[in-house]
Amino acid sequence: MRILFFFLLLAVTCRGSAEPLALDYAQRDEGALQLDLHLPESSPDKLHPVILWIHGGGWHRGSRNDIKIVSWLTEQDFALVSIDYRLTGVSPFPAQLEDCRAALAWIREHGAEHQLDPSRIVVAGLSAGAHLATLLAVSLPEGSPPVQGILHFFGPADFLQMARYARQPEDPLNQPESNLYQLLNGPLRERLELAKEASPVTHLDAGDPPCLILVGDKDTLMTQRQCERLHDAALEAGINASLHLIPGAGHGGKEFSDPERQTLILTFLQSILP
Repeated sequence: MRILFFFLLLAVTCRGSAEPLALDYAQRDEGALQLDLHLPESSPDKLHPVILWIHGGGWHRGSRNDIKIVSWLTEQDFALVSIDYRLTGVSPFPAQLEDCRAALAWIREHGAEHQLDPSRIVVAGLSAGAHLATLLAVSLPEGSPPVQGILHFFGPADFLQMARYARQPEDPLNQPESNLYQLLNGPLRERLELAKEASPVTHLDAGDPPCLILVGDKDTLMTQRQCERLHDAALEAGINASLHLIPGAGHGGKEFSDPERQTLILTFLQSILP
């Protein structure tokens, strides 16, 4: 009986150790915003480089639980910090960016208490989360410490480029059901100044961190164009940027974390982190 109790206790302990640690990182009128800490099981006494992960979902849905595309990085000694942020049903832009900035500030201030290295942070996200991650990295307030890199998975980067398809009131991007309408709290054609401010390409300069952009060649043409636009604008600004087009991949899928992409991402991370 004593042996059985020991193994049951061990099983519970091991199962619990795999669960992320959920912590509040900011308070808003609607309540607390939380993040999950996913730590490597090895090297429990060291500070780990951080992947600050921002989920997708068109800015109006999704949660910090959506980490599948990067969850493997904890096996490579990276800590994964996955955050929730205010969705557009709660508050439009710039609330989402403000929340991402608050999460980054939390890592800077409290990360070392949780085995996070505040001097080695890469921001990452997919789709709408890629937009927010990139915008976060390239629009930090003056005097803020930079992040070390950006992992951009098939997200938008230039809303003014998209506005070419929103010149008429009846165009889809001007309709209330449009994700971009909800983000900007109005039709794209009537929110061009805010759209410019919300576009990562607006803020690029030579001091911004290296960026790896991944997109599938079966994704929508607009998504591919947006990733190409980000890549070209980053190079023009003097940023170390790389665009990786994945044959056969759509808007997400297993191709983004297959062995070839894992090698690509690890090579990128190892090249930018001391």
